[in-house]
Amino acid sequence: MKEIKTNSPWGLVLILVGAGVVSAFQVGKVPPLLPDIKTELMISLFYAGWILSIFNITGLILGTFTGAIADTIGHRRLLIFGMAIQALASFLGSFASSFYILLGTRLFEGMGFLAVVVSAPTLIFQVVRKKDIKVALSMWSCYLPAGASLIMFLIPFFSKFADWRGAWQINSLLLTFYLILLINTTGSITPFKKENKLSIKNFIHDMKTTLTSAGPVLLSLIFTMYALQWLAVMGFLPTLLIEKYEFTKSSASILTAIMVGANIVGNLAGGRLLKYGIKRWLLIAFASFVMGCCSIAIYSDTNFLINYTGCILFSIIGGLIPASVLGGAPIYAPSERLISTTTGMLIQGGQSGQVFGPIILAWIVSTTGTWSSGSWFLGCIAGLCIFFSLGLAKLKTE
Repeated sequence: MKEIKTNSPWGLVLILVGAGVVSAFQVGKVPPLLPDIKTELMISLFYAGWILSIFNITGLILGTFTGAIADTIGHRRLLIFGMAIQALASFLGSFASSFYILLGTRLFEGMGFLAVVVSAPTLIFQVVRKKDIKVALSMWSCYLPAGASLIMFLIPFFSKFADWRGAWQINSLLLTFYLILLINTTGSITPFKKENKLSIKNFIHDMKTTLTSAGPVLLSLIFTMYALQWLAVMGFLPTLLIEKYEFTKSSASILTAIMVGANIVGNLAGGRLLKYGIKRWLLIAFASFVMGCCSIAIYSDTNFLINYTGCILFSIIGGLIPASVLGGAPIYAPSERLISTTTGMLIQGGQSGQVFGPIILAWIVSTTGTWSSGSWFLGCIAGLCIFFSLGLAKLKTE
């Protein structure tokens, strides 16, 4: 029987959220340093893009499967493994002498990252009081914008005394320290009672049960639509600022980091609004509508102030969606034991959007020759997100 808690251990919650933040450093460390990597390893822009996208492809292929592993072998074990493999891969990547070696280490970083982001939220769910779950999971939903934006701000400082290889080694050191912290602080977390033994049959059963449940499917589709819009806008923002307004690379990077960090405001607000009784589907529908409207402002042929204000509002209001989706995993999971499998499925949906969003937007803009055409594409995606949220409204209420 699950232990009754009198107070939620917020210190432990912050430590678990911090595991996601430090892991997200591995996502944010690449964009500012990609030009240096491209020059040193003598690779084309196409190959350099693979160093970015390999993270997303890992989640696209292994998301639900990794969640099923966590639900079977234990979430704390997978969390610790994920931090360890990231630390080792980042360290080995700093010595990469070719594109393929670096790509291989990035693949393992992505696997470790995935292990952390599917296991940590379940551990948070286990340690907090029921009334605090929505707020705690909204805090968790900040891990990616918090980690990515923080490392983007720090990279210029690191660059004063270290090259990209040094940045990889610093990340490895940070991951190692955090691994030790997790080992020493998470040992008291009581795991869920195991219902299945470790077997391929149980893996397949867990994934089939989750993949055929309406709640996880709708949340995954919503997260796919959100992530597709988010990365398409964020990924091309530096290019837009440099090409259209002639910002320097450094200034464009900082402005992009501010936009990414603004997403945290929406993440935290989402948790609060859910706690106050606002329906999850309504938050998603509202945020999707605003994101669709903002895409018009972002790509309008007006001025920098309107374009960038659209980006900031897009990021803040859009942050309501990951808070609503990731926080919904414990609510819509087929059973308490399948929370990580459900989370893995949601991550898989998000990674799908991140893989295809930038590619489709780039193709549309290249074909039409104007950025404004991107707003119609993103508006249609926002409309699909609203449609899926209405489907979510028909399911059980909280």
